[in-house]
Amino acid sequence: MKLLPYHLVFLPYSSLINHALMIESRKSKIRIFLKKYWNVINYRTLISVIISIVATAMAYHYQLYFNLDLTLISVAVVFPLVFTLGSAFQRREKALEHLGRAKGALSAILFCFSFAKKLPQPDKEQIYELIKEIKRQLVAFLLSKNNDKTALNKSIENIQIFMTEKQDLLGRSLALKVYRLMRDVIMGIENSVAIKIHETPRSVRAYCELFIYVFPFFYAPTLIYHIGIYDEQVIGPGHQEGISHLDNPFTFLVFMLNMVLSFFLITLYNIQEQIEDPFDQDGLDDIHLKNYLLDF
Repeated sequence: MKLLPYHLVFLPYSSLINHALMIESRKSKIRIFLKKYWNVINYRTLISVIISIVATAMAYHYQLYFNLDLTLISVAVVFPLVFTLGSAFQRREKALEHLGRAKGALSAILFCFSFAKKLPQPDKEQIYELIKEIKRQLVAFLLSKNNDKTALNKSIENIQIFMTEKQDLLGRSLALKVYRLMRDVIMGIENSVAIKIHETPRSVRAYCELFIYVFPFFYAPTLIYHIGIYDEQVIGPGHQEGISHLDNPFTFLVFMLNMVLSFFLITLYNIQEQIEDPFDQDGLDDIHLKNYLLDF
């Protein structure tokens, strides 16, 4: 049997509950804090770090050192990485805009029907359920792994069927307003679907990932050239001595710098991959689709 600490035994029952809630709140904050950083670490991170260690060890073993212009990083890695990362964030912002437009138009359609004096209350409740069904099917489609829009298209078609059946109870002016609003709904939905289906350029992302893995083999000899020391002499042109990484006090620094740079680059790449699909609820910056299901 697990006993409570002596300082908790004499506390009132309500105080014990508050204490437990406070502990649970702290644990929740810690979990969120850890998730914020561990969420972008995956198998690519391990591969990149291992490659950087192997590349540095090979540079020392084969006595490789040269003065490489590090602006190649910006041209070969940073520029395409920033380009794809910016494109992914733009897709997320566009998706928010289109979803908001579709939901706003659906809300306006609901208000139009609610003020239709000739429309019976059961019919108003029916159109409300049809509008909720459109939102449910859209969210289900955006969360799914396939591109089957059958159920989503059917839910939109039900609005048209309802309008046709109740055209005698709806005035011409109301019908025109609803059709104009449905245009906004369909455009918002189709744009959101397009964002889900069509990704940022895959060729650029594949090239960027490849060069992140290859770059440590070029960066390690450059680090050795600039900060590697042998017999208290800076390695540079004209020095043909062998490089002993066992006796070199800067060896650890060379290994760490190569690992840290690889870690940063692959982490940015992982962030881009997570926000590539802003609907899959996999990343911290994904769109909260459950809020889209809330009532008006």
